[in-house]
Amino acid sequence: MDREFALWLKGKKVAVIGAGISGVSAAKALARMGAVVFLSEINYIPEKVKKELSNHNIQFEEGANSDKALDVDLMVLSPGVPPDAPIVLKAREKGIRVIGELELGYRLTSGKYIAVTGTNGKTTVVSLISHILAPMGAIPVGNIGRPLSMFAMQGGLFVIEVSSFQLYTIEQFKPDIAVITNISEDHIDWHGDFESYCAAKIKITENQEPNDFLVLNGEDNGCMNRAAYSSKAQVKFIRLNAEADAFTLNDRLYLMTESGKAAEIARIDELKIKGQHNVMNALFAALASHLAGADIETIRNGLLTFEGLPHRLQYVDEIHGVKFYNDSKGTNPHAVKWALKAFDKPVILIMGGEDKGVDFSSLVSDIWKKVKFLVVMGKATDKLIRTFSRVTEIVKASDINDAVLKAYQKAEPGDIIVLSPGCASFDMFRNYKERGEAFVNAVRELKSQECG
Repeated sequence: MDREFALWLKGKKVAVIGAGISGVSAAKALARMGAVVFLSEINYIPEKVKKELSNHNIQFEEGANSDKALDVDLMVLSPGVPPDAPIVLKAREKGIRVIGELELGYRLTSGKYIAVTGTNGKTTVVSLISHILAPMGAIPVGNIGRPLSMFAMQGGLFVIEVSSFQLYTIEQFKPDIAVITNISEDHIDWHGDFESYCAAKIKITENQEPNDFLVLNGEDNGCMNRAAYSSKAQVKFIRLNAEADAFTLNDRLYLMTESGKAAEIARIDELKIKGQHNVMNALFAALASHLAGADIETIRNGLLTFEGLPHRLQYVDEIHGVKFYNDSKGTNPHAVKWALKAFDKPVILIMGGEDKGVDFSSLVSDIWKKVKFLVVMGKATDKLIRTFSRVTEIVKASDINDAVLKAYQKAEPGDIIVLSPGCASFDMFRNYKERGEAFVNAVRELKSQECG
């Protein structure tokens, strides 16, 4: 814990921007440290949250970020607040110090930190590491659920899911073990261009020292190489079918031990999570857990008992020989690519939602090879049609229920229908979880009609 910073907070005026779970957690932590806290939310704050803020003597505003948020010594941003938000630009112009909730949580906690970032796989890798290291008291935090600031004035073994949004505002945040799963085009609407997105991701290692570890994807390049060359940490790699610090060979997972010998962890077919991307996720988790002190048997037990997560290639149901899979967490083209690789035959794919400014053309070859029929919906509909109309048959859907119905009408026994949107959910749903649940409900409703 940064005791000097903690002492500095007492009596200081601090604005927290955003009243989501991270913002409220940060505001409460600051209040406990003796700061005078003002929370500003550009939208509206639920009554339950207002009552919670009032109980902690935290003043707040809703419906706008007014200049009241600028009469402060420090500004703390929730993860979703963009760096070019007007209130943030004004704060910087006034010379107000701006940090994110992740930096605040790091300054107010102590212990060991394993941080995971990347375009895809973050949540699964964090969940896997936390599952493996449960006997050591691992606490999953960050974008996976509970904010790090929720544990202010506490210590522990924290396994943190970290987004590029959060890394953008770090100052001293330094994980003992950093993991970058992969970096591909995503959130261009937020960062402006791919170079800025890449730079934000590799900030995870900028404060690391020679006794720390950076775990990278040896199957990736470009940004991954930049991270390796710029890091002061000990760099470790995972690879498929080629020797590395953690790797696969002959359908088995291996870890390289301190003695320089490869130790077999498990057979790939023993894992409950399926798909090549999940094999890579298992390698990341195994290597990070090993670097954190877990032995081979603990790692093996953890990998073999991990059930997987909802909305990530989650099997939903079968209707007259047609199987449905929910991959609502697949919010970019890279995730869709990995979802398609998980199946050994063409699928009927449902895509669409809020376009994040990404280029879908990287999926043309995959759609050509692996998709027999495409159902599109949401704001990205026209863009998806322009991109894929020459490589597969496409139909528009008005909503998720219509998409499920139209996909099923095109299916034959033995077919697979996959929701892997490649887009954000915000045009139709609050988040990917709500979208996934709506898909599951639509499948169940269809089954009741077809089999009732």
